[in-house]
Amino acid sequence: MSQYTTQLLIPEVDACVDLIQHTNYSIPTLQYGSRVLKQRDRDIALGSVYEYTEADYVDGYEPETYTLPDAEFNATLSSEQVERLNKINELLRRFVNGLSVSDKQLKSVLDAEQYSEYTYALTTQKHLSEITYGDGEPSALRPYKAWVKQGDFEYNKYERMSSSRSSGRAKYKSQTIDRVYNKSDGFFERALECLEELWGVSSGYEQHQLQKWMDRDIDFDAGMERTIGIGPVLIPRVRGSRSSNALDSGLPKLSKRLKRKECQLLALRDAAWKLAFKPVDDAAVSAEVELKLRERIARMKASKNLFDERD
Repeated sequence: MSQYTTQLLIPEVDACVDLIQHTNYSIPTLQYGSRVLKQRDRDIALGSVYEYTEADYVDGYEPETYTLPDAEFNATLSSEQVERLNKINELLRRFVNGLSVSDKQLKSVLDAEQYSEYTYALTTQKHLSEITYGDGEPSALRPYKAWVKQGDFEYNKYERMSSSRSSGRAKYKSQTIDRVYNKSDGFFERALECLEELWGVSSGYEQHQLQKWMDRDIDFDAGMERTIGIGPVLIPRVRGSRSSNALDSGLPKLSKRLKRKECQLLALRDAAWKLAFKPVDDAAVSAEVELKLRERIARMKASKNLFDERD
């Protein structure tokens, strides 16, 4: 393997890792906020008028520009090391080309320590979003969600019934419509009571954990200034909600498949780097990594991909 070929692949691998991390760990922005439309083939083919929904929007992603590593190629590799480097590079190229790699293939090119580090990384939460949401939704919120769901169901029924009257196709009596509206209000009221009771018996730390799963600030102590209340618009939503009334309910994907792919790529990339390039000053590398990390965090905050910790 030539020096040129090895160096050429590294920027492509870095771009692949960055895209996986963005896809798996970034948190979607507000509904429709700062979103871009996905291309729809049928719109182009048929030229039809199409009403876009939330499913048609994705968060914008702007890939970085990756450059060749500033490191000296190791020209003293043995034939055995060159063969191993070739095999690693072949697997990396599979990733770059969108193909998969098995753990058996990975194990065949990594040493025992490298493979052990890979398996450990699979079970380690290191990204902010997986640390925050990796353990899943708190079970204590399930009764609350159930009340909200029933409230939404009745309110949607009320809107359909009201719409039929306003369009001149009166199918329901006003008393019937009012009864459905009051029923929805009752469910939302029970939901809010459920949440307030849960909030009241929770410690400060537990409240902090619950708040991370809500789409807005929970301000039961705000008195007359309280922003949450009864009804489909004012009722707080749990993250992951698809309701159009959710303010900020995005969740990271946290796919196990993408996590495995990320860990495989990083293990192969690090193994290739260790073979292909001469050792560099660790202090300089640490400083460069820290600088890049700070720049990345700043970019993510600017694009609203980091969630508000609401400390």
